[in-house]
Amino acid sequence: MKYFTLILLILCFSCSSDDDNSHINSKPGSIQIEEILLDGKKVTIDWSDAKDEDDDQIFYKLYINSILISETTESIGATTLEYNKDYTGRIIGSDKNGGTTEVSFNFSSANSKILLFADGSGALNAIDLFSLQPMWSTRTSNIESHSISDNMVYSGVNGINGLDILTGENIWSSTPSRNFNDEYRNIIIDDLNVYAFDADSNLFCVNKITGGKLWERSFLGYYAPLSIDSENVFACSRNNDHLYAINKKTGLTNWSFRLSNNNTGAATKINTNPLIVNNDIYFGDNIGRFYSLNKNTGSINWTINAGKYNPFYPSPTQFNQSVIVGTYRTLYAYNLNTGSTVWEYNSPTGVLETSPFVYNDKVYIGISNNGSGELLCLNAKNGSVIWSQVLENNTTSSPIVFENTVYIGDWNKNLYAINAETGVMDWKIKSEGVIFKSPTIVIGEGETVIYPSVSGLKN
Repeated sequence: MKYFTLILLILCFSCSSDDDNSHINSKPGSIQIEEILLDGKKVTIDWSDAKDEDDDQIFYKLYINSILISETTESIGATTLEYNKDYTGRIIGSDKNGGTTEVSFNFSSANSKILLFADGSGALNAIDLFSLQPMWSTRTSNIESHSISDNMVYSGVNGINGLDILTGENIWSSTPSRNFNDEYRNIIIDDLNVYAFDADSNLFCVNKITGGKLWERSFLGYYAPLSIDSENVFACSRNNDHLYAINKKTGLTNWSFRLSNNNTGAATKINTNPLIVNNDIYFGDNIGRFYSLNKNTGSINWTINAGKYNPFYPSPTQFNQSVIVGTYRTLYAYNLNTGSTVWEYNSPTGVLETSPFVYNDKVYIGISNNGSGELLCLNAKNGSVIWSQVLENNTTSSPIVFENTVYIGDWNKNLYAINAETGVMDWKIKSEGVIFKSPTIVIGEGETVIYPSVSGLKN
């Protein structure tokens, strides 16, 4: 009996008043995502501090796609991701005493901004415009303006090839020509099909999914960019005097237009690529005549004659109700509907060998001077000079403009980035070969593409 009483007393004394008021750990408060900041491939995630009633230190684990990115006491984390991807994230906060809180979220990484240009060494180069670092380089035709669709760049060495925008890897190919090692050029695309000439001037239409040939059409000595609308592919040549409207479904000619005879003694041919605006198509020839045709019938709307010593060479582009196009010495703005001259700019010393690009009511064009090149900026409304920037070589590519920067190359292997408002040079990089073809810019997986005026996809 005494033994039992002793045990009971011990048990009673062991139950101290401290146990009656023992501490229960509080769970940390909620976490809120405050900002997801994208800077090129870098993403920074900022979140709110989890409040803890016990004043415990909170430790955070940041996961992206279930991968632990960081463990920190700060409510911010950063990492590097791939472009053009969707991601899931999770942040877990812990007080190390068993209390946790967490938040899940979804976001997309930055859209890539890639500058593509071909150089005289036969390379297609991709530059990351966020970092200005090379992304990839691959073989291409150095006479080609490249086309973009979805997440692919279409190029034409040993086949019509679809290259991954981010890596340059060949992920799609079609070889419709009988010559397997053929070079394809003037590649143009729509939602369903790809159209391209081979080196023997055969025009092919292949399915964009399967690469299977749908039709083939033979031409003679054709080399010029194609243009396209919902019904036709428009083909003209710097070696020929015809413009053809080719039915996209059948490859048959819906209509053709032949240049009239001339008294210059020179063979007539179409120098510029055709520009489509609404229901009309515009182009110039080698003896100074510029045309507007109805794109559905081929009938002439109007024609002007700038003179037999003024061949139209730069390809046309549009500004409001004007078509802007140049001869070797003069840049013209013609009224789209009547052909009347809105303004003209006469180059005092240089030659207009590149095509104009319109951006924010300004016209940008490369000028070949004696010993040096020049990038010229004109007022698109009246043709007055706003600024000019001297370049190293007297032969340049056609310019393009994106986010207030003009991109242009020259035969000294330079690629320039020039402020579109001021003409001040932002940067310059060297390529392996001369740059005489215009660059192209692609945003994301082809959501936005900046084509030069020499491309039929600029329409």
